[in-house]
Amino acid sequence: MTICLLNPFNTSNTKMMHKEKSCKLMNQASILSSSKIQNLNKISPDNYSIENVEIRNSVMKFNEKDINRLDIQHHLFRIIWNGNFSVPMQHQLSRGRVKVLEVGSCPSVWTLDMASEYPSSTFVGIENVSAITAASYSKLTSYYSSKLSEPRNAAVLQMTSTPTSLPFPDETFDLVYHKSSLISPSSQSLHNPFNTLNQLLRVLKPGGWMEFMIIEKQWYNLGPITEYVKNSYVEFLSSSGINYIEYSYFERYLISRKDISCIRKQTRETPMGSYGGRVSEFLGEILLNPIILNKHNLCLRMKISERKFDELINMMIKEINQYKTYCKSIRLYARKQSCTSNYNR
Repeated sequence: MTICLLNPFNTSNTKMMHKEKSCKLMNQASILSSSKIQNLNKISPDNYSIENVEIRNSVMKFNEKDINRLDIQHHLFRIIWNGNFSVPMQHQLSRGRVKVLEVGSCPSVWTLDMASEYPSSTFVGIENVSAITAASYSKLTSYYSSKLSEPRNAAVLQMTSTPTSLPFPDETFDLVYHKSSLISPSSQSLHNPFNTLNQLLRVLKPGGWMEFMIIEKQWYNLGPITEYVKNSYVEFLSSSGINYIEYSYFERYLISRKDISCIRKQTRETPMGSYGGRVSEFLGEILLNPIILNKHNLCLRMKISERKFDELINMMIKEINQYKTYCKSIRLYARKQSCTSNYNR
C-alpha cells in the first residue's frame, strides 16, 4: 500500500511517495505548517516495515469531549508538576537546535505547548487518529487550526493506522517524550509497550534523554461506592482489549538496558476533589469523565439503570471528598549512553 508522508523537516513541504506493505500516513500528516520547520535529517520510511494492525478500540472512540478533556488534563498536570518535563534539558532547549519527539498523545498539546515555550528548538508530535470519528477529526482539525499562528517550530504527524515503527532514521532526536496510561495490546504495533520503547530508543541520539509520564490506574483512599464503580470501569476496559500499563513496566525495561543510564523516578500525589483546592477539583472531574462517558456500557455491565448510575456518580463525588481520595502520577526518565552499539528492533 502507498504511504503519503509529508516531511516535517523539509522546508519545501514536499510530499514523498513510498510503497510499503501496508499502513497509510495521511497526506495531511502535518496539520501545522511544515514549511515553518527547520531542516533536520531526512525521513526514510523505506527502511521500516509498517503494517496494519487491528486495534480493538470500538468502545474507546474519541469524541469532542475527549479532545477538550485531554487538553485540560495537560495543563492541569503542568501545574501539578510545575512544568512540562523533568529531564535536565531546560538550558539546551532554551539555547535551541534541540530536536524533540512526542509519541502517543492526541491531541499533541504537549508538543504545541513546548514549541511555544522553546521557539529555538524543533518539536514533532506523532498521533494515531484511527480511533477518531469524522466529527471528532473535524474538531481536532479546528483545534490545530487555532494554533497555527503560535508555534512555527512544531509539526504534528497523524497516522490513520498503527505502524510497527517510527518513520525516522536512527539517532534523530535529542529528547523523546511519551505519555501513557492505556494500551491496546497489538503485538507488533506502537501500541505494544515493548515495541514502543525499542522504537523510542532507536530514534534517540546517544547522550539524549527519554521521559515517560504515567498516570497510575489505582486511586487511593477509596470509599466503597468509588471502589465499586472504578473497578467496574477497569474490568470493562480489560474486557474490551484496553489495559492500563504500569510505570514499573517502563522501569524494568530501562534497568534491563545496558545502553541506558541516569534512571530517575519522580512521583506526585494529587487530591482528586474540592477538598484539595480548585486544581484538584478539576482533576477529579477530568478523571471521572471517561467513566461518565461510558455510562451506557457500564450500566449494561453493572446491570443497573442509567438513573442509578447517575446516583452512584454523585455518591462518588461526595466520597472522594469524604475519604480524601487522591491519585498518583509518575515521571520516569533516563539517558541513552553516548557509546551505543546495537538496538533491539
